[in-house]
Amino acid sequence: MATITPRLSRKKDLETGKVEILIRFRHGRIDQYAGSSVYIKPKYWYTKKNKDTGKMVSGISIPNARLLTPEIKDLQQAKSTYEGLINYVKNEFLAADKEVITEDWLRVLIDKFHFPDKYRPKELEKEKPLSFLEYINAFIDMAPKRKDKDTGRLLSYNSVQQYRATYQHLKKFAAKEIKNDFEFEEINTEFYDKFVAYLQGLDFTNNSIGKHIKVIKTFINDAPADLKNKADISRFHVFSEDADTVFLNENELKQIQQCDLSGRLEKVRDYFLLLAWTGCRYSDSEKISKTDIKDGFITFRQQKTNEKVTIPIHPAVVEVLEKYNYQMPKPLSNQRFNEYIKEVAKAAGINRLETITKTVGGKLTSIKMPKYCLIGSHTGRRSFCTNMYLLGIPTYTIMAISGHRTEKSFLKYLKVSKEEHAKLMRDAWERTYNKM
Repeated sequence: MATITPRLSRKKDLETGKVEILIRFRHGRIDQYAGSSVYIKPKYWYTKKNKDTGKMVSGISIPNARLLTPEIKDLQQAKSTYEGLINYVKNEFLAADKEVITEDWLRVLIDKFHFPDKYRPKELEKEKPLSFLEYINAFIDMAPKRKDKDTGRLLSYNSVQQYRATYQHLKKFAAKEIKNDFEFEEINTEFYDKFVAYLQGLDFTNNSIGKHIKVIKTFINDAPADLKNKADISRFHVFSEDADTVFLNENELKQIQQCDLSGRLEKVRDYFLLLAWTGCRYSDSEKISKTDIKDGFITFRQQKTNEKVTIPIHPAVVEVLEKYNYQMPKPLSNQRFNEYIKEVAKAAGINRLETITKTVGGKLTSIKMPKYCLIGSHTGRRSFCTNMYLLGIPTYTIMAISGHRTEKSFLKYLKVSKEEHAKLMRDAWERTYNKM
């Protein structure tokens, strides 16, 4: 497994007081050092022990500040660039031929990250237009430097991985069509129909197919006009269907809370309870204990949307935070968390059979499975929204807490039956008309 170990250089710029972050990359026989070309003041660098793994971790720490001073803004930019560089190195290593990595691979890669124009295939561009897969390959190379249109921040590691996944399927689809590549003129309705059929043949769900079509539209829409205008994506429909997801009611959350667990499962359970009583995404879970708590509220900006939220602290949240003295252990990766939370829910007896209906390979299918199999990190956020709605809290109040920007996106989180809707209306009538 590849490891990236950062540390600060000992050489300090006397004028700015900054030092360069150095990177050590190791994998098997590969062991390389290089400067990151990212500079910070040493006081903003931290090194501490990960409570779960026992290993030392380092990074850039941004202090809480009411005003964004020029120094804090500069630090935020340095952190964004540094994290983008680390993701870029990881992505490039995954795609690299490990047998031909040279001694200056890391140094060249960092230079390519900061100065991509130096490495662009200018001769190829002059001789002929890029083909579709050539363009996508160049697009992915630049992806870690791209910024999200909504937040203005560098794209996440998961976004780049989704681009790579679509690219790999396009290459396999080309091979199936006995082709090495496609020209932009070939990206049309016929291409779309065949590619969708190819994905359906792999037993992909409609939502999975929709993700790949959405990425292809992103590729095309971001292409230079002389290439984009050759393609016709006007009939590229992004498949989507409401997934049969579940939520946990308050009784089920109590089952999980009271379940006798230890070790890693206990920590996973505690993090899940934080999500279920704050409505946070898993990517924001660390912020719950690392943000100042004032007058029974926590306030922070969400990682995904940069939306500022203020969340009241539920007694269940206080109980978890006090258990860890307000210093929660470092969370697991989302993938690992989703594996372990199913074990937690199984141990807590969340095993009622649920019917799941979805389109797989173009066919509508229904299967039954225990409820614990369907629980993941996002079940916490979904449970929060649904339980608060069932308590009669107004929709827009819940949205202000959860950070949903539109009612349409929020309503997808509500897992309320028709009977529960009817009960909500009956209760509202009783509160209203019994007073008359």
